[in-house]
Amino acid sequence: MTFFNPSPRIDDFDLNLHKLPSALLVTAILGLTWSDAYAWETRLDEDGILIQSRLTSVAKYEEFRAEVEIDATVAQAIALLIDISACTRWLFRCKEGHVIRETSATERIFYQVTSLPFPAKSRDSIFHAAITFEGLSSVRVTMNSIPDEIPQTKHVRIREAFGTYILEPTRENKLRVTWQLYVDPAGALPAWVVNSMLTDLPFKSLRAFRELVQQSPYRDARLVYGPDGTPTGITFTGSQN
Repeated sequence: MTFFNPSPRIDDFDLNLHKLPSALLVTAILGLTWSDAYAWETRLDEDGILIQSRLTSVAKYEEFRAEVEIDATVAQAIALLIDISACTRWLFRCKEGHVIRETSATERIFYQVTSLPFPAKSRDSIFHAAITFEGLSSVRVTMNSIPDEIPQTKHVRIREAFGTYILEPTRENKLRVTWQLYVDPAGALPAWVVNSMLTDLPFKSLRAFRELVQQSPYRDARLVYGPDGTPTGITFTGSQN
């Protein structure tokens, strides 16, 4: 899933990431949920992408964790993730995405529409997303659903979902992306539809993400550092063509 829509254009956008008050609360909530869980089981290990899933004692469905190592920097990955409208280009079955409101320099509320295989109805979701640096170069993004933020639409509303993206440099020009997500798709869906989402969604999404992140303008993203040498955000340099 995505967040932090550049406004008005991505190449004009500088992101200040110093403070993150509510993200700590979201992380605490996710920690309580994920701590009471079963062991991860591998669903797919293919094309450099590892996908695992597990049940928790308090959840109706399984959650997934997907890992991939890509030729990109933290700044490039952030640049793509903050481009909400680009979800249609990499996030599997994402048909629409836009920011509802910017709550702070580090937090956004965004909306997404996801299609599902016929005859299932499309789903929509509203997320609060927050981002922070961990250490000198790693980044954690937390997401938590807030389904009542806007009125009901023609789509089935997802009411329970939460997840994280963790971006960790491993060596020069390499980045480990770890994506963990739980979604209750709401409504009455066949088990095969739900189960396929746990594999197809992360696998096809990360494969597309790996390619798109190397294209302009994302490839031109760079970290911005404060006086103490710690990252404070991203900016864009070079060609925007």
